[in-house]
Amino acid sequence: MDSPRALDVLPLLQERLAELPGARDRRGGPVLFFPATPRRERAKPEDYRRLLQYLLSIPCEEQRELGFAVVIDMRGSTWSTVKPILKVLQEHCNALIHVAYIIKPDNFWQKQRTSLASHKYKFETCLIGLDALPKSIDTSQLTLDLDGSLIYDHAHWIEMRLALEDFLWQAADLLDRLDDLQEDLSRGDLADDLAGAKAALDLHNEMKKKILKAPVEEVDLVGQRLLQRLSGEGGPSGYDSGYSGRDSEASSGTTNPDLQACVPDILQHLEAGRTAQQQLLSLWAHKKARLDQCFQLRLFEQDCDKMLDWICRNREVFLSNYVEIGHSYQLAQQLQEEHNHFTANSMNAFININRVLGAASRLLETGHYAANRIRHVAGRLERAWKEFAAGLDERNAVLSLSVMFHHKAEQYVESTPAWSQACEVGNAPSDISELEAAIHSHQSLYEAMCQAYTEVYESYQSLLDGLDRMVILRHSQQSPPFCACHHKGEGPSYEGSRGSGGGNPAADYSEGAGHVLNVIHQILNHHRALEQRWHSNKIKLHQRLALRLFQGDVKQVLDWLDNHGEVFLCKNTGIGRSLAKARVYQKSHEHFERVAQNTYTNAEKLLTAAEELAQTGECKADEIYSVARQLETRVASFAARVEERRHRLDLAVAFYQKDKEFCSWLDSLRQAVAAGEEEVAAETLEAAERLLEQGDQQREQTLAACNSTIAHGESLVQELR
Repeated sequence: MDSPRALDVLPLLQERLAELPGARDRRGGPVLFFPATPRRERAKPEDYRRLLQYLLSIPCEEQRELGFAVVIDMRGSTWSTVKPILKVLQEHCNALIHVAYIIKPDNFWQKQRTSLASHKYKFETCLIGLDALPKSIDTSQLTLDLDGSLIYDHAHWIEMRLALEDFLWQAADLLDRLDDLQEDLSRGDLADDLAGAKAALDLHNEMKKKILKAPVEEVDLVGQRLLQRLSGEGGPSGYDSGYSGRDSEASSGTTNPDLQACVPDILQHLEAGRTAQQQLLSLWAHKKARLDQCFQLRLFEQDCDKMLDWICRNREVFLSNYVEIGHSYQLAQQLQEEHNHFTANSMNAFININRVLGAASRLLETGHYAANRIRHVAGRLERAWKEFAAGLDERNAVLSLSVMFHHKAEQYVESTPAWSQACEVGNAPSDISELEAAIHSHQSLYEAMCQAYTEVYESYQSLLDGLDRMVILRHSQQSPPFCACHHKGEGPSYEGSRGSGGGNPAADYSEGAGHVLNVIHQILNHHRALEQRWHSNKIKLHQRLALRLFQGDVKQVLDWLDNHGEVFLCKNTGIGRSLAKARVYQKSHEHFERVAQNTYTNAEKLLTAAEELAQTGECKADEIYSVARQLETRVASFAARVEERRHRLDLAVAFYQKDKEFCSWLDSLRQAVAAGEEEVAAETLEAAERLLEQGDQQREQTLAACNSTIAHGESLVQELR
């Protein structure tokens, strides 16, 4: 504590050179007493300065601002012993002094000397008798030796001041220690590694022991006892945060207001100690959680580093033969089995990585202070594993494609001799159904060969695409940012030593792609040879079938002419005896001509096909031409007979139509002539001439119609003959 303490001036207090019993003058200002004592003769100005520095600091600031009333008892003393007191008051604390009351000494000369010398000070001095002192200070505020009623025990006052100041010193020291602990706890330094984080946790646990060992309870007990003594009551429970010094003063007339004014400070220190300890424990718990998070973070980072190091080492193992695909079905299968074994062992690491990533998620869910750091590290680990797993998947896919490609390629090569033999037709059958079955079987053979070749080619393209992706992966992982090492270490690895050690990616790709291209070129040569052989035999089968079909179609045409055409012409020879019958025959014949037109069209197609077949050289041209000429002659003869019958039917219909029209004309003319005979003869010459002219016209028209009908009849008779 910076302010003076009673312990510092204890000898001076015990000599009772000055007293501060807590009295107040009528203004309410504090009263400082200098009782008459023979010890004044031994006191030095420095003693008074030190003593006054302590006593004047006791009242509160509000009381000190009112100014002190100083009472100096000169009874039985001389001016030489009082003068040092006034001089010290003048030089060191005159601003705090309101008035100095000097009680008149018994000696006359001392009175005169004091009266003359006491007017030169900056503060007011008053030489006053003891009986006049109550005018300025009530007797209740004067001690018994000044004829007052204020009960004051100086030894008890010293004891109380010592106890009070000792408590305040202990409380302040406790708060300082707690502040130091708080400062230590407030440091935000966090360890950068796991060992440092563990050490920080151990140190923090020791810090809690220090907090709990802080004498808060002891200081609190001292304070409660001090409050009991100040209250004069049975226990400390009367002094809580609602304590009022004024109420205590009202309950006890001997209560020292300066001491009572310290009660709030005591309570404040008690509360501050308890609060500080609770705050420290809360701060400790908060920092404990933060240190736990730091420890978890460093542990998480250590696990991530281990997993990243594992990925780095096994990545090098993986890249040692990552583009090797094998040169046969058996070697490709062996590589695939080794890769599956490597991948299965890698899944153990995947379990650990998932555990680490799960820990990261749990840390983030708890609101970790380094959430961004955790996301960054976890994201780096996750990306590293995904890249590694993607490489495993790509290689697995490539090896699967290699196994499938080599398997299908070897199957194709093994099937080539059987396919080549199956392409040969030999002696083709003569029956059309057998020929069609042979052609269908021949086509199925071609489709099977093409399907096998397509499967080989598609697997070849997929394998090349897979190799492309593997090379791209190799370039992207040439120097991955997560990998701090490039050495081969522990962990699952491939058996054997076929790998190239991760050499030139372009060279690795060229080797695998070149082998695949050689295989596909070999397959392509086989396929072209098979296609050529198959195509030549396909032509033979189709030409043989075309000849048989041509012969069959010609036979069908001739059969139709014999069984339908000739029968129709022989059966339908008449032309009808009336217009209606002739028209029925005419329509029947037109329908027959439409049906026969299909036969004519088929015949024309057959003649064209005959020409093509004759030119292929696969069939005998004379035989084809003979059949074609026979067909052509027969169809032409039949068509001419059909045309003749159609012409006769047309003439018959035309004759019967003319005859009908002529008969109708005669009937209408007879009716007109009969009607004219009943009319009155023409009354004028012009009318008679018109009638004659009309009759001549009708006669000429009748003769013309009759001649036309006769001509059609003669033409029809001539055609029939």
